[in-house]
Amino acid sequence: MKSERIILYLLAASQFTHIMDFMIIMPLGEMLMEELFINSQEFSFLVASYTMTAGVTGLISAFFVDKYDRKKYFLFAYLGFAAGTLMCGMVDTYAGLISARILTGAFGGVISSTVIAIVSDAIASERRAWGLGIVMSAFSMASALGLPVGLYFAFNYGWNWPFIALGIVSVLNAIAVYFTLPPVRAHLDTPEPRVRSWEFIKRIPQHKNQWMALTYTMLLMFGHFSVIPFITPYLVQNVGFERQEITWVYLIGGLATIITNPRIGRWADRTGRHRVFQIIAFLSIIPILALTNLPEVPLWSALVVTGLFFILAGGRMVPSTAIVTSVIKPQNRGSFMSLNSSVQNMTAGLASIAAGIIVVIPEGGHHVYGFWKVGLIAAAFTLLAIWMMRRIKALTPVEDR
Repeated sequence: MKSERIILYLLAASQFTHIMDFMIIMPLGEMLMEELFINSQEFSFLVASYTMTAGVTGLISAFFVDKYDRKKYFLFAYLGFAAGTLMCGMVDTYAGLISARILTGAFGGVISSTVIAIVSDAIASERRAWGLGIVMSAFSMASALGLPVGLYFAFNYGWNWPFIALGIVSVLNAIAVYFTLPPVRAHLDTPEPRVRSWEFIKRIPQHKNQWMALTYTMLLMFGHFSVIPFITPYLVQNVGFERQEITWVYLIGGLATIITNPRIGRWADRTGRHRVFQIIAFLSIIPILALTNLPEVPLWSALVVTGLFFILAGGRMVPSTAIVTSVIKPQNRGSFMSLNSSVQNMTAGLASIAAGIIVVIPEGGHHVYGFWKVGLIAAAFTLLAIWMMRRIKALTPVEDR
């Protein structure tokens, strides 16, 4: 295969467009509620329409993803995602946007799991957290560069434009991946006897380590995505942000995690993924509670809190992903990561719906109520994830090849 760095940068670029498409809905929440005449519950369903559909397709994908060259499977999903994103930019009603988000989620739900499977196959176990840190820096790049640019176009030309631009860029990126990324089929050529995906998935409840990894993913994602959908409405309505100032949240948070995520990955490789996750997850509770209880404060102090949220709440995902990939052998890694992605997306959708029920934004009002309750729930689920993580054991380096 070509050099590891080229592979990682290509996958990070693909993740950039995928993650930005998913994330752009969040900071547009206050704008979409106003222009589409929807309330907080309807907005939470808009967010969940993508994640729940992605969860269903991720579950279906788990039954056959390991039968194909990972490159071909990735390109199929990525082009479908690009088509759905373009459709999001061409609608102008709530029903139309939900329909487009469902289509986008149907393909987007398998992109991240396939990327992680490719990285896990291509990068040796002892350097995997480093590799995942680079690929996951796409989240930081999307926050620091993509979202400010996307929000500029949305606030000045209309909320449709970020989706149109993303769809075009995704098509161009798919062409670049096609001509540059080599086939990824080591899992097909292994001399070890293969276990059929259905048989493998059926046996997961019998393997304590694997179902604990899935439960751990569920707990962590619920604690994360219960907070994210209503950050923008809360900052605008309660903290006193101007709509355009929201771009600073993602610019500063994204730039910070560009620096911290790869370093967290290297730290996890050196000193142990479980230990690093435990430290960062405990620390992440501080900005979660601070953010969900933030009063009117100067812009700079609010940005300190949101920056710490990005660094710590986002940074814990680097060692946690490495922990999850380490419980499964390569020949079934695609199926397991698709199943894990399904759990992530379905949990994110449920978390968004739950937050939409708890958070109240009165019609015509200018205040968000109940966000502090979401913060307490997120902190509790973070503690449960730490407890579950300590019971997960990684495969040995020999088993992981």
